[in-house]
Amino acid sequence: MPLSSLPIPERGHGVATNPQGHAVVFGRRPGTFFMVFDYRSEQMVKLELAKADRHFYGHGVYSHDGHYLFATEGERGTSRGIIGVYDAQRQYQKIDELSGFGLGPHEVIMMPDGALAIGVGGVHTNGREPLNLNTMTPSLSYLSQEGELLDQVSLPDHKLSIRHLAHDGVETVLCGQQYRGEPDEYPALIAMHTRGGEMQDLQAEPEQWARFNHYVASIAATEDWILATSPPGSCYGIWSKSTGQLVELNALPDASGVVTYGDEFRVSSGAGRVVEQRPTESKNTFASGVQWDNHWARIV
Repeated sequence: MPLSSLPIPERGHGVATNPQGHAVVFGRRPGTFFMVFDYRSEQMVKLELAKADRHFYGHGVYSHDGHYLFATEGERGTSRGIIGVYDAQRQYQKIDELSGFGLGPHEVIMMPDGALAIGVGGVHTNGREPLNLNTMTPSLSYLSQEGELLDQVSLPDHKLSIRHLAHDGVETVLCGQQYRGEPDEYPALIAMHTRGGEMQDLQAEPEQWARFNHYVASIAATEDWILATSPPGSCYGIWSKSTGQLVELNALPDASGVVTYGDEFRVSSGAGRVVEQRPTESKNTFASGVQWDNHWARIV
């Protein structure tokens, strides 16, 4: 481990894959690039650099057929949120921009019905410095692939910046938040949503939320369970999807990426560990020899 590796121009963040064997890695926000490579041949396909008035937010997702890549982007100087649309069959030529949903989108995922779900952080930034914390307007927004706003919901506390997303394979979206409020307050950092309904917070005690240090990074869900990681908290938690209650909270140094594997989870660590986790039953931890950073994507 690893099976193979490729150099990238700068520190990466999110990754996405398509059925044709392409994978794309996005630079960490405010990102200047995304790089597409063929994970079977280990050859680079395309290095796309951000235009002078744009930057990437670190995430993207392919359409189900792999034809289009949707990337979260921002307008420099305003943080106006944009979903850049790229044609994977035409050398990743940019063919459209979708907007009108808010400032600072972070992660975008593809729902089973083809709609885009976007974690809109609501924060106007200069580089990585936030400029509008008192007036930030985060949301979970749903767009059609043509840019129609299908639904948009928010949380009661506007200082909960919605950042990382997952879905359960059906219609429920899980949202992981970063809290931008008072350092001694510990609100719920994960919510569930189904289009047409209200956001529902997952439940944990304040001292358990405090372990997450105000930040949820990767999040993944099976039919029954939800797992979320926190690098600054060096921990990950597991919730029952049916009850919304925290059932397990485990320490893991620099806990970062997570993917599902059947009814199990695989969790990565910046300290080089990988955890094979079966909720409420067993876990196996081993040293991988790799300092994992940020997010994972499953390719098989």
